Amino acid sequence: MTLDTWLLYLFAIVLIALSPGTMAILSMSHGIHFGKSRSLATASGSVCSALLLMCASAAGLGALLSAWEYGFSVLKYCGAAYLLYLGIKLLLTKAKDHKISLSATGEGKPALLFKQAFMVGISNPKDLLFFGALFPQFIDMSQPQGPQLAILAGTWALVDFSFVMIYACLANILAPWLKSNQKLHWFDRISGGLFIGLAALLVTRHS
Repeated sequence: MTLDTWLLYLFAIVLIALSPGTMAILSMSHGIHFGKSRSLATASGSVCSALLLMCASAAGLGALLSAWEYGFSVLKYCGAAYLLYLGIKLLLTKAKDHKISLSATGEGKPALLFKQAFMVGISNPKDLLFFGALFPQFIDMSQPQGPQLAILAGTWALVDFSFVMIYACLANILAPWLKSNQKLHWFDRISGGLFIGLAALLVTRHS
């Protein structure tokens, strides 16, 4: 892989990461409620799910899902159901529940934050097709593919981790203002509505 090819790939995935999506919403929610250090678990969950999808796509699962409509639909509805669950959970959060510090325990355990991010990332089957379509554009078939895939995956992981943390840190900076102005519960309601909207979009969009 040439440096020019890698730089073009880097530019492409940075543009993708700049587009706020489901993971950005989740990382902002975690950043506000649990702080920057605990959001490391969120970023790790996002990266692990992406790497797993990359491996599955490289192994041909993306092509299989493209051909097997039923399997794609099952994964799509499972992903939508999990987003719906997260959305309803945020909508049902009461204002009094926000009287906590950013170092709160319980639901802010790193293992749970990792699990939520991993489930959000892994539950979108379109990412399999995305990686399956993206990677071949930057791979030189005349060269060994393994090292090239490792470079592409490693670069994606670094960019993904960085942007999840950027969103979480920016949200964490806003947290004191949101709490002092009693607006944190509205942030949760808006986030919950976005999760539900994304779930609906995932279900209704054509494959």
